[in-house]
Amino acid sequence: KRQNGCQPELCNLCVGVLNVSVSAAAVQSHAACGNGVVNVPERGRVDTVTRGLLVKAEGTEKSHTYNWLLCPTGEALTEEVEVQLPQNVVAGSARISLSVLGDILGRALNNLDGLLQMPYGCGEQNMALLSPNIYILEYLRNTNQLTPAILDKATKFLTSGYQRQLNYKNADGAYSTFGQGLGNTWLTAFVLRSFGKAQSFIYVDPATMEQSKTWLERQQGKHGCFRALGKLLNNRMKGGVTDEVTLTAYITASMLELNMSVS
Repeated sequence: KRQNGCQPELCNLCVGVLNVSVSAAAVQSHAACGNGVVNVPERGRVDTVTRGLLVKAEGTEKSHTYNWLLCPTGEALTEEVEVQLPQNVVAGSARISLSVLGDILGRALNNLDGLLQMPYGCGEQNMALLSPNIYILEYLRNTNQLTPAILDKATKFLTSGYQRQLNYKNADGAYSTFGQGLGNTWLTAFVLRSFGKAQSFIYVDPATMEQSKTWLERQQGKHGCFRALGKLLNNRMKGGVTDEVTLTAYITASMLELNMSVS
């Protein structure tokens, strides 16, 4: 409708994409156009532009997911799901979608590139985001799914994360959460292992890795175990590495994976 005779006002009647078209037409007129005479071209008298306007419902969107494992045995199966909508649901905003997957991990494995993230944060956060990028790249490469576009995106993330992690490296080669603090044994081993795997995709300074390896070797006691030094803000990063024995196993396995000499 028109307001004040010239300004159009849109009234949305439904939720979804609303196509809005605006047309301008040149017509014959005896009125002056500024100081000039109206000149109508023989062609191109009408020009139309159409844009999609996304209309969203008011309020806060809420979603509920129901999963069902289908194990067919040759007979017809029926699964009934009762959908209960909130009492204050916005009219016309409710929707239901259904998907069937032949492989439980199929969707996740086919969209691994969507999990790539730009590393950021402190020494722990940066590595928590950097390391998954490496494993995603390895999987995509080994399954022949790695495209040049994905490789370019991922290597930029790896390079940025690698350079950022060097900010948390001490002069002795150890890494800590915020840098220039007491080196953390597990974090240093984690960085060493991740950098070693990242070498197949980006440049990693060999001297940096050798320095970290030397620092770790100095933390090995006479009994063969490595001392657990430093603190982590998020101990869940360590997984099952909770004592000297598991820490020693983790460091040893990391060095063996990187073909480093282990005494």
